[in-house]
This record gives sequence, structure tokens and C-alpha cells, in this order.
Amino acid sequence: MTEHISPTKTDYQRCCDERNKYAGYTMHDIELTQLRRFVAVVEAGSFIDAAQRLNITQQALSSSIARMEEMAGVRFLDRKRGGRQSLNVFGRLLLARAHTQIALAERMMSEIELLRDARGGSVTVGIGETMTGRHVATAIRRYHRQQPDVQIRIVEGYTEMMIEKLVIGEVDFVCGGPSHDPAHADLLEFRHLFEISDVLAVRHNHPLAGARELALRDLQDFTWMMPAFRGDIYEAIQVAHMRAKLPPPKRIIRSDAVAVGSWLCMDDDYIITVSPDMVATLLELGALVTLDLHETTILRHACLITRRDMKLSPAAHRMTEEILFEAERTYGPLSGAAPRTFP
Repeated sequence: MTEHISPTKTDYQRCCDERNKYAGYTMHDIELTQLRRFVAVVEAGSFIDAAQRLNITQQALSSSIARMEEMAGVRFLDRKRGGRQSLNVFGRLLLARAHTQIALAERMMSEIELLRDARGGSVTVGIGETMTGRHVATAIRRYHRQQPDVQIRIVEGYTEMMIEKLVIGEVDFVCGGPSHDPAHADLLEFRHLFEISDVLAVRHNHPLAGARELALRDLQDFTWMMPAFRGDIYEAIQVAHMRAKLPPPKRIIRSDAVAVGSWLCMDDDYIITVSPDMVATLLELGALVTLDLHETTILRHACLITRRDMKLSPAAHRMTEEILFEAERTYGPLSGAAPRTFP
């Protein structure tokens, strides 16, 4: 017969204290260290491997995760055989948010360190394909002269990708096209900068280079190059051919590698449809020239994009002012007119 031992008052009180310890806590009380440890467990796949990576004991790591689960009132990890861990539905949600919180915290600490060391802070700018680089470069150059100690980081890619970086806090603001994603409608603020049309570009010695009064049928024997990620240009070309009662192009190369695409166009008789800024240097040097045909081009709206729920740092705010000033100086206020010339 097993002897039953009644718990002492001290043991009972300890159990109550442990149970009530997290009663008033919420998910907001989860610490950044706990999130980092949770991410480490997910990436390593087990507490043993994660503890070794973090250089802490397995017991300390297990206790940290257990406290976090206690606060949330749910489990984030399903324990498997051999000590392996797998994410459940709560864990997957936490992992997505953990990456965002860790990234924001790291950027915040970086800002604090830069300000503490009197280096002026930092600005990270996302540049979409709609932007004209010359005008952004002019604004950034002028800003850098005025604020030489500010650390500037420029990230370039399709606007959709840059907006995702803005949403998770990896960039301070974006210069690019408007978003059509309803999920971002209430989160983002768009300020119009200017309008710009895509161009059709070919190498300088292309058979169509310099031709006037071109018609869409004149392009049918050539290979088209267009973006792979975005489908709007492809759709515009299809629609233009249908309106002209022509079959759509049969020879197409779809690529987002601008450098490779540019070389292809300079070495062969391809036609590339692209935002003029993405090939601006080659156009200025005369390596590529534009065709006088607009049926397949798209008018794009360039915007300054920020998050409504996040106040820009003084350094970032100052740079947006320079970009807005340069856009107005060049194109006029809220205008899609051709650039003005300034001394």
C-alpha cells in the first residue's frame, strides 16, 4: 500500500504562488530575450541544440519557454520523440511576430547607439522600380552634405517587396508605386511625387532604332523582354496586340535581372519594356535608345510611402523632406508634367 503524504502548507502555498504568478500578465510582457530563445529553439529544432547555440543551460532555456507559454496560456511547441520540437498554430503566429519584434528592437538599439555616439542616427530607404533614381540621388546627395554623420542605407527592388520590408520595419520609408493590396490600406500613407511612363528600349544599332511612325506590327519579328515578377506589363502588351488585331508576341524572355537583361538587349535585337529609371544610365550613354511607340507602355505613379502607425525618426523625416522638395522642384506640385529645367 502506497503511503499518502499530505502536502505541507508551504508546498501548497508554493503551488498557488506558481499558478498565480502569471495571472496578471499578457503577451505584451514577453521579453525580447524570450523571443530570441524561442526563435533559436525553432531554428535548431531542439532545446539541446538551441541551448548550445545560446551558450545557456537546457534547463534555463526550457524554463524561459515555459514561462512564455504560461503567460500566453497556450503552448507554442509540440514536443516530439528524441527531444525534437515542432510548431503548432500558436507557435507559427508567434514566430512571424517574433522576427518583426526582434528586427524592430535591433534597429532601435542601433539608432540609440548611433545617437549616443553622436554619429547622427541612420536612415534606411526602400527604392521601388517606379522611382527616377536621378532625382532621389540628387535629394540624398544634398541631404548627405547637410547631414554627413547620418548612416544611409538604400535598398532597391520591386515596390511590392519594398512595402513588405516597410511593414515589418526593415526600412524607414519607401519611394515607389502605390500598393493595391487591401491589407495595407489602413496601414500605409501615400504621398504623390510624380508620374512616369515605361519605355520600350533597344540597342543603339537595332533595326528599329530611330524609326519614326512605328506601328505595333513592326515589332512582331523581335523578342520581347519583360519582368517576371510583375504581370501588369505582360497584360498591357497582350491587350495592345488584341486592340491592334494582332497575335501576341511569341518570343518572350521574362526576367527580373536588370543587369543581365540590359546586356542581352545591348548584344542582340531584343526589345525591353521597362521603367526608364532602371536603364537610365544606358540611355544617357547611348547604349540603349527608346522607341517612339506607346501602345504597350504603362503610366506609373511615384509615391512616398510611410507607415501611419510609426513616427519617422528626425533623420528619416529630414530625408523625406528633401525627396519631396526635389520631386516638386523637378515636376511641379502634384504634377505629372514633364520635368522643368533649373540652373
